[in-house]
Amino acid sequence: MSSPPSTPLFPPGEYDARVTRVRERMLQADLDALLVSSPENIYYLCGLDHMGYFAYQMLIVPADGPLTLVTRAMERATVRDQVPDITHVGYADGGPAVPPSEAPAQEVVMAATSDDGRADGLRPWEMSVGLPARSPGETPAPSAQVAATVDALEDAGLTRGRLGLEKGSSFLPFGTAEALTAAVPAARWQDASGLVDDCRIVQSPRELVRTRQAAVVSDAMMWSAIAAAGPGVATHDVMAAVYDTMFRRGGTYPGFVPLVRSTRTLDHEHGTWQAGRLRKGDLLFLEMAGCVRRYHAPLGRLVFIGRIPARAARMQRICHDAMMRAADVMRPDVEAGTVYQRWHAALDEAGLHTFTRHHCGYAVGIGYPPSWSGSGVPVGLRPGSTMRLRAGMVFHLMSWLLRTGKGDFFLSDTALVTAHGGELLTTVNRDVVVR
Repeated sequence: MSSPPSTPLFPPGEYDARVTRVRERMLQADLDALLVSSPENIYYLCGLDHMGYFAYQMLIVPADGPLTLVTRAMERATVRDQVPDITHVGYADGGPAVPPSEAPAQEVVMAATSDDGRADGLRPWEMSVGLPARSPGETPAPSAQVAATVDALEDAGLTRGRLGLEKGSSFLPFGTAEALTAAVPAARWQDASGLVDDCRIVQSPRELVRTRQAAVVSDAMMWSAIAAAGPGVATHDVMAAVYDTMFRRGGTYPGFVPLVRSTRTLDHEHGTWQAGRLRKGDLLFLEMAGCVRRYHAPLGRLVFIGRIPARAARMQRICHDAMMRAADVMRPDVEAGTVYQRWHAALDEAGLHTFTRHHCGYAVGIGYPPSWSGSGVPVGLRPGSTMRLRAGMVFHLMSWLLRTGKGDFFLSDTALVTAHGGELLTTVNRDVVVR
C-alpha cells in the first residue's frame, strides 16, 4: 500500500513550542489537563484541519505526556494522515459498524489501486462507523462522545484531576458539557475559555508567512469585486467574481462569507448579497478575507456606483486619516484603548463628535466557519481597553463612517503590530472609487 499523505503545515517543533506555551498557562491556572473543543485551537495545537468539527471533537492536553484527540470514528483516516503521532480515540455516534467481511481480499474498496497494484483506500465497513441513526423527532444523547472522552481521561489518570474546559467555545453544546462534567464527578472542573486563544493571538514568523499570503489573496478578491461592479450588474455576479478569484489565487474557503451589500441592505450588519442589480447612486459595501491554510487577512472598501456624492472626498480623507493615525500607534506595549482614542481623535477634529463605534478593529488569524476571528467574542481595539499590544499580533483595522449624516466612507485592512507601527498587509486602493 502506498504511504498515506501527510499534510502538516508547520514542522513538529512549531507545534511543540505551542503546546509548551499552553502548558505554561495551565501551570499558572493550576490545571492538570485542558480539554480543547474550539476547532481553531485544535488546529493551532496539533494541525487537524477538516470540516468534521461540526460534530463533537475534543483535544485533551495533559500537563505532561502525549495529547489525545477524541473524534467521530469515521474521521480515522483524516487523523491518521494529518496528525499521525497523536493518540486518537474514535466514537460511533450512531448504529454499530457493519462487521468486516470474512473475505476482506474480495471486498470492494473506495479508491483506485495503489502504485504497487494492491487495493488501497477505505473498505465499506470502515466508513460505516459513526453513521448517525437518529429517528425523526428524537433528541440525540451525547453518550458516545462523552463515554469516549471519559475513557481517555481514565487512561491518562486524570479523572480526579483539575480539568479546564472551554465553556465559552461555540462548539461545545451545553448538554454535552453538562453530561461530561457529570460523568467525571471527582474532577475539579474550571472554565479555561480563552487560555489557548490568548497564546495564539501573537503569530509566529511562520504563521505570518501564511497571513501575508492570505493578504495577497484578499487584495485580488477585492480588485475582482470592484472590477465586476457597475450600474445594472447583479450582486451575485460580483460575488461570483470574488469566489472565482479566491480559489484561482490559491486561497481556500474563508471562515466568514464575503460581504457584498448595496444601499438597500447596507444596514444589515452581517448580511451579504441578495437578489438584485446595482443602480446608479448606490453604495456598494465590500468586506472579505482571503484565507490560506486557515489564516485570514480581512479588508473592506466602499464603492460608489455610477457617480460620486459631493461629500465623498471629504469623508474619504477623514476615514483615511483616522486609519493611519490608529495604525501609526499600533506598537508593542501600547494599550488597545489608546489605538481607539487615536482613531476617534481624527473624527473629533473633523466635527464628528457624536459618531462612535464599539471598536476600530479586532484580532484575526486562524478561523473556521462561521468566523475569521476564531470562535467566541474577538479581542478588540475598544475604548478603555488596557490590553497591551505585542509584536506579531494581527488586527482587522477598521475605519467606519457610515450613516453619519455628513457623508459615508469605509476602509478596513489587515494590520500587523510591529516596532515601527501597524504594517498594513492589504494594499487595495484607499481612494474614492466609482464604478
